[in-house]
Amino acid sequence: MQNVSSITKTILILTLFALASACSRGESSPGLAPGAASVNPKTLVNPVPPTEKSIAAGKRRYDRLCSDCHGPDGKGDGTMAAALEKEWKVKTSDLTDEKWDYGSTDGEIFVGIRDGVGKKQAMKGLNGKPGIVDEDMWNMVNYIRSIGPKPK
Repeated sequence: MQNVSSITKTILILTLFALASACSRGESSPGLAPGAASVNPKTLVNPVPPTEKSIAAGKRRYDRLCSDCHGPDGKGDGTMAAALEKEWKVKTSDLTDEKWDYGSTDGEIFVGIRDGVGKKQAMKGLNGKPGIVDEDMWNMVNYIRSIGPKPK
């Protein structure tokens, strides 16, 4: 009987471990299957076509979540930009210019939105933020792409 009990315990422990591993923090991933190797953000392809509907949805999210720092037109002149520069010595990115410090491909923009960027993660990512899913962030990429420089 002891042998059956130890097998049962082992199965129970493995099951609990598998369940704990499956319960992530709700973080999003760029369309990867659980346990898949990470993807190079430079080569990550935007799965959401830049339709008018997508761009409008991205603008709504941007206005709510990004414009305080990046400004209403993406020029890096939002109401919080001066405070960030003064307190953290971080200049808010101008999303409309040709200089992109954190990458300019759709995948790099997506990963920046998802994971955050900058010194001390001055720009917090949206990863795991309640109510935000990958499609929302891809819509934001489409919106940012519509106001910023075109890919080369």
